[in-house]
Amino acid sequence: MRLVKGDRPSLDRLRELGRVQDAELAAQDLDLERARARFLESAAGGAAQPGAAGLGPSRPRWIAPAAFVALAAACAVLLLVLLPSSRSLSFAVGSAEGQVGTWIAAAADAPLPIRFSDGTSLALDADARARVVAADARGARVLLEAGRLTATVTHTATSTWNFNVGPFDVLVTGTRFELSWSPVDEELKLVLREGSVAVSGPLVGGRRAVAAGETLEVFCKEQRFELTRGEPRAAGPPPPSSAPIAPAAPIAPAASGPAPAATDDTAAVAKAADAPTRRPSWRDLVDANEYDEAMTAAEAEGFDRLVARASAADLLMLADAARFSGKPERAAAALTAARSRFAGTGEAAKAAFHLGRMAFDQRRSYAEAERWFGVYLGEQPGGSFAQEALGRIIECRARMGSASGAREAARRYLERYPAGPHAAHAKSLLEEE
Repeated sequence: MRLVKGDRPSLDRLRELGRVQDAELAAQDLDLERARARFLESAAGGAAQPGAAGLGPSRPRWIAPAAFVALAAACAVLLLVLLPSSRSLSFAVGSAEGQVGTWIAAAADAPLPIRFSDGTSLALDADARARVVAADARGARVLLEAGRLTATVTHTATSTWNFNVGPFDVLVTGTRFELSWSPVDEELKLVLREGSVAVSGPLVGGRRAVAAGETLEVFCKEQRFELTRGEPRAAGPPPPSSAPIAPAAPIAPAASGPAPAATDDTAAVAKAADAPTRRPSWRDLVDANEYDEAMTAAEAEGFDRLVARASAADLLMLADAARFSGKPERAAAALTAARSRFAGTGEAAKAAFHLGRMAFDQRRSYAEAERWFGVYLGEQPGGSFAQEALGRIIECRARMGSASGAREAARRYLERYPAGPHAAHAKSLLEEE
């Protein structure tokens, strides 16, 4: 309805004008609602959408499919950007697909490559043993139990890699290094080629930075560590003597006649040369990281007799040889003997820790593992394995479904080790309260 210029609108005409305007606005709203319904219907493949009841089917206009195509393209781009960053890393061990939590052992005669989907690569030296404990979109946590590995870690803005080595944690963002650990000698060696890392653990403190070109060596038994610059030390020939070199004596012509009688010294040398070569003992073979051969030698000597009379240190060595050669029942026998025969000693406490680790890693018996880790912490609250034992208790309780117990252990852990390898996990548990 229109008003003609010069007309004097009455109240009825104004009311009629308001009704017309309201009707036009309602029609526009209806058109918008129909357009929205057509768009949703085309996006859902023709399914009815809430709020569109009673409108009836209608052919979508050309703009609805175009809008849908644009939206689909935008979603596809968004997925391509987001999905790779949110997907956990995968990895391959040699030519086989790797599994988180599975032990990885290199053969005695060749290294073993481990390749991750982000380009990170590891190489286990011969006889080395490791395990990928966890993996997410940012990186992974790798446990090196024994031996040496070489790593080249791909760096991104959010990458986080942790290498657990005995009681030590090596935090890496992107770098190239060699890392080794001897559980028998309790010695750590880190040679950093590129980048930087932070090492935490006994003797070195909470977060000790190691830069490219530096070598960190930690000797737990000797309670000392060394951080040096340059190439790592290597055994070489002894330095030349400073004494003057005497001129060589002239060679006399060979005399005719019978050979001179052998002296006592020459007879002893000849006897030693004819003597059979001594076979290496099981201890020698453990020191050489030849664990299968060490167990063969121990069994030949009489494993049960060894366990009954061996020293505490030898029992731990026997247990290492048994664990690394795949004989967990023999390892448990040696560790249990250390607990009973040398109660109250540091070796007995270490035996408790190793019994807990075997229960956790090999049998997935988390209640038993928690008990042994608790025994270790009760006997050695400041020991070299205390940080890992308390972190493992968090994992035990979480895997047993005890959320409150895991949070309680997480609080204890963060109070003592705020920058430890389990700190991120502990914080995430406390954030869930």
